[in-house]
Amino acid sequence: MAEDIIKIANKIEGLRNKPRHHSPYNVFTAWGMSENDHTKLLLALLRYQNQTGRYPLLNSFLNRFTKGRGKMIHYQNPSDVIIRFSPRNDKDAKHSFIDGLITFSAQGKRIAIIIENKIFDAPDQNGQIRRYITHMTEEEHIALDNVWVLYITGTGTKEIDECSYRPDNEDEATNIGRRFVSLTYYEDIIEWLKQDILDLRIYPESLTSIVRAYVEALEKDILCEDQSDTWRKDMLCNTLTGPGHRNMDKMTDCDFNRLYSFRDAVQEVRKEMANKDEKDIIAIDNLYGVIRDLIHDVEQKFFGEFERISSEILNVFWKRELKKLKGVQWIARHRGLHSNKGFVQIGLSTEWGTAHLEWNPISAKSMCLGNEYQLELHVENDKILADKWREDLNRNAILLPVGSIKKVTSRLLRYKYQTSKPIAKMSNKELTKFLTKVYTQDLNFCCRMLVEHFHDYN
Repeated sequence: MAEDIIKIANKIEGLRNKPRHHSPYNVFTAWGMSENDHTKLLLALLRYQNQTGRYPLLNSFLNRFTKGRGKMIHYQNPSDVIIRFSPRNDKDAKHSFIDGLITFSAQGKRIAIIIENKIFDAPDQNGQIRRYITHMTEEEHIALDNVWVLYITGTGTKEIDECSYRPDNEDEATNIGRRFVSLTYYEDIIEWLKQDILDLRIYPESLTSIVRAYVEALEKDILCEDQSDTWRKDMLCNTLTGPGHRNMDKMTDCDFNRLYSFRDAVQEVRKEMANKDEKDIIAIDNLYGVIRDLIHDVEQKFFGEFERISSEILNVFWKRELKKLKGVQWIARHRGLHSNKGFVQIGLSTEWGTAHLEWNPISAKSMCLGNEYQLELHVENDKILADKWREDLNRNAILLPVGSIKKVTSRLLRYKYQTSKPIAKMSNKELTKFLTKVYTQDLNFCCRMLVEHFHDYN
């Protein structure tokens, strides 16, 4: 099996050096951006304020990349926001600057979000992240429990060097635990830009046009060696599915099963490659990247439509109430679908993180092959609201026993569904009919609770 995988890897690797197709002009590609340029652009987006003076992009960024990691409470509408590029970290050092720093006040606390940008895998400096954390606690006087570090690489091939910081074994004075968060532009930042800016259609064209061009540059040029990704993915589909198949649009249920099994087999071969030829090792690593990209495309294809229809149904059904909330919309987005513990959350704009509906667990595989799904009502980081809603549900005799109220996440209700076919195999008409029943009949009362909570909160 290992030899067969190595042969497949080298065959697909042969497409890597094919000449590129001519790409349309993109200012970000032509720019030749440095890591500092990428940091400046990210911070500029986070500084965006809407007509009410709030920071919707900062809120969504924090919700996505910090909430649920450590002890952070779901901070809404932070005040005294300061977003700084390259502030000096050590007044006695000539070259000690933090890439990006966000500080703000919320619920009587001062919070610090340190951003370390390694999009081009720059080496780590000795004690770098430790110095940053110490500076926050000793010079900025921010409690250690309120410090986050977002360590952002390009594609995830680089991990932080222990000389800079040891995420799993740090000294007490600088140990921020799960508030050290490793992210990548490829899997995290691009998805945030797409789902929280481009997909919502609530931001001005002056903002979205820039983000759209930036995403295209990241995907096609900045994070990629060449333009032959599509060829390699198509060849992999052909190899796995046999004659007559060219791409994922023609893959069957069995083909998807082979894809996930093949990914697992390649992972095992990667672990056994220590004594193999260096060329084979590189080819296997690159093959794994092609598999990851193909699975990502599968997830986007099926979950994108699922999420679009979910949002559309809810926004039409609650149109009158949403109009009163001045532009607030229902949104749906997925996370962690590469595993069998992924989920799709559905809620109202930036409030989705505290109270929301959640399809959980769910994965691309279950979407393509399964026919049993469950939808839960969640309240996170707000025990008072969870207690209130539990009483309301009990009073109306509609509470299903699914667990207890916890400090972080409270699962108040769970509906289970068995469908005649996998969700990904439903036509648009079938999927719309199914989801309309779910959101406007079965869980209409939950959606009303979410709308009323959002109205009261704002």
